[in-house]
Amino acid sequence: MKRPVIEYNSKGETGNIFWIVAALLREMRKQRRIAEYNDIRDRVFAASSYKEALEIIGEVADLVDTAR
Repeated sequence: MKRPVIEYNSKGETGNIFWIVAALLREMRKQRRIAEYNDIRDRVFAASSYKEALEIIGEVADLVDTAR
């Protein structure tokens, strides 16, 4: 299955982890991967840092920071 690509701006409102998780949900819903999304979401919300949360999301999606 193709990896979703999520573009966000780490210095703007789209850099908010909740925005990124919602974008991941939209993309994974299109691919009918809801159970996998739920596992990732739970791991992200249990993460101890923003960087760790992005690394977890990066396991299933390609993250593109447009601020760089």
